[in-house]
Amino acid sequence: MQDTPVLSRTGCDLLKRKVNEVLDHPQMGDSRAIVIQAFLAATIVINTIAVIIITIPGIRPLYFTFLNLIITICLGIFTVEYFLRLWSCTVADTLQKRTFERLKYALHFYLIIDLVSIIPIFFPFLFPSHIALLRLVRLVSIFKLGRYTRYSKSLALFRRVLIRKQEIFVIMLFFLVFVILFSSTMLYLVENPVQPDAFSSIPAAMWWAVMTVTTVGYGDIIPVTPLGRILAGLFTLVGVLVLALPSAILASGFMEEREKEREQFAFLERKSILEKITRLYEEGKIDREDFNEFRDLVGNNGEITPTRQSRPK
Repeated sequence: MQDTPVLSRTGCDLLKRKVNEVLDHPQMGDSRAIVIQAFLAATIVINTIAVIIITIPGIRPLYFTFLNLIITICLGIFTVEYFLRLWSCTVADTLQKRTFERLKYALHFYLIIDLVSIIPIFFPFLFPSHIALLRLVRLVSIFKLGRYTRYSKSLALFRRVLIRKQEIFVIMLFFLVFVILFSSTMLYLVENPVQPDAFSSIPAAMWWAVMTVTTVGYGDIIPVTPLGRILAGLFTLVGVLVLALPSAILASGFMEEREKEREQFAFLERKSILEKITRLYEEGKIDREDFNEFRDLVGNNGEITPTRQSRPK
């Protein structure tokens, strides 16, 4: 049976739009949306704290029932939120279109996180014996907080810097991989004859290379030959330089973006003042000489030409 089209302004569609706006596109001036978003964020934090505390051996036997109840309530809230998001994401007039748009919406990154975060509700039926996996999946809900990062200007700035500098970071990553491969090969050739167990192969030497280049240095595998130690020192210095470069690149990227923001803000301010001066001139409240003087003081980037050419009498 074909789905009957409905008017786009029915009460149900208006309710869907409002729910979608509150959950996915909250406005800063909407107090109801702010309260709901704050409640959801607090639920995520409470659920995460409860999941962490319930793993403490001294606390789990005493408060297991209480903590489990809190986790279950939080998961119930996440489930309602997930289905409300799916329900309100479309106001299409046919069942086929609504189904397609909901499936497309469900494949978004944060919707997948939302789906994974409510799986623990069904865990007793799906994986009754996998307790460790259950605890891991319960913690996935912390990633739901990532949805709120889009409202952060600092994180938006960080994303812009990463996008602008992505080619440089790709090159740095390639160079880091090359250094790890090269250093593990060299140490294998030098140390294998005297340490056949520790440096048994190039893949085995890669563990030492990763720990050395990243300057972590667990010390479970160390070179013992003089040449091996010299090479290890050189590769450690190279690792410090390689890992320091991304920080410098990010710092310069942040400075460039901040400078662009300041220039854009200054340009908009000048443009606004020029528009006001031009309006005063066109209304005859200032003469051409005053207009030119004010314009020179403000700066004439994005020049605005007044429509009245004659000087007012």
